[in-house]
Amino acid sequence: MKKIKFVLIYLMEFLMIFYCTTGTAFGVNLTDNKSVQSGDNLNTGITNVNFDYYKYFFGLDSYGNTVITRYGKLPLLETEEQKESWNSTLEELSNKIKDPLASKYMYPQGEVVTCGTNEKGYFVILFKYGNVDEPLMDEIYVLIDNSAKEMKINDIPVEFGYGTYRQEITLNSEQGIYYWFGENMDNLSESDIHIIQEIMKEKPTTPVQKIVAAYGKIPLLKDQNEIITWADKLSAIAGSTQNKINPYMEREQVIVYGGELTRLEVGINETLPSKEKNTIIKEIYQIIDEEARRQNITDVPVIFDEGVFINEVATEDTEAEETNLSLSEEEKTRELNNSKDNNSESDNVSSSSGNESSKKNSTPGFGLLSGLVCLCGGWKFGKK
Repeated sequence: MKKIKFVLIYLMEFLMIFYCTTGTAFGVNLTDNKSVQSGDNLNTGITNVNFDYYKYFFGLDSYGNTVITRYGKLPLLETEEQKESWNSTLEELSNKIKDPLASKYMYPQGEVVTCGTNEKGYFVILFKYGNVDEPLMDEIYVLIDNSAKEMKINDIPVEFGYGTYRQEITLNSEQGIYYWFGENMDNLSESDIHIIQEIMKEKPTTPVQKIVAAYGKIPLLKDQNEIITWADKLSAIAGSTQNKINPYMEREQVIVYGGELTRLEVGINETLPSKEKNTIIKEIYQIIDEEARRQNITDVPVIFDEGVFINEVATEDTEAEETNLSLSEEEKTRELNNSKDNNSESDNVSSSSGNESSKKNSTPGFGLLSGLVCLCGGWKFGKK
């Protein structure tokens, strides 16, 4: 009896040491398991401003995530080959759970909006803010974990979080019928709801960016009103700092500057030396951060990405030459002569202006075309 008692005490001591050392029990990482409504970003070393940290398999694209909690245990991923293989495995897992997840837990009948992964290797489930509690996450984790076990994966690592969504869903393009995510669905037909359900199972289109730095933190935005209010605050910061950013634009160090939905964006000329880029990034973030603090905003979210200038004049000349190939020799000669005359007049105007920045009519060559809709205005303003 004493021997059995000794073994039990030894086992309990071992478990206590293991728990205190790893913070893990029964496959759940309790160091990350915080209050569901806390809105804490648990990984302080990773900013939620850089959207490239996440890759989505299906659902809607999120404009900033807030981690709720994490389950399971990450595998050891030391090489790029291991990471790529693990990402492929998680994508295969997402295909296995897509239908059962969508039928019960996914928007519009449920709270799940996005399924994906992150750079650390977690399988990611994102909710819209609202009716999310621990029993719901436990239930979804069991669904994912059971499918993972069928693939010989134990303690599948899953991150649960809130996404930020502002998206218009096309229901009927010919009739001009659209639905904004999160709006009341009472007036939608069964056919409309079915369209939304099918769209939620598609892979979202994510813009490609060359992000070189990301600062600050996107706050937890609970509904569309909070998202719009936050966007207005960022717009006010951008407007108040525009005059201080203009000199960087005139020197062609900065290509674009302005507000996206949940963060500010500064486009750096990628042809600059690395040391100069780093200096500019630090200077500009300090300018933005100081103004944000004056407006009672701390940790203002800003991304710095890279782009190149595309000379519009050169592009137009190339297009004109391609068009001229289809013209007759006589028409071609006339067009070329007119082009030379116009170029000569343009050169005279540029040289007489005395303003070096007005000589160059350029547009930024960035991949984030959706962001440029609001950002190009800042560039044009800076070049006037």
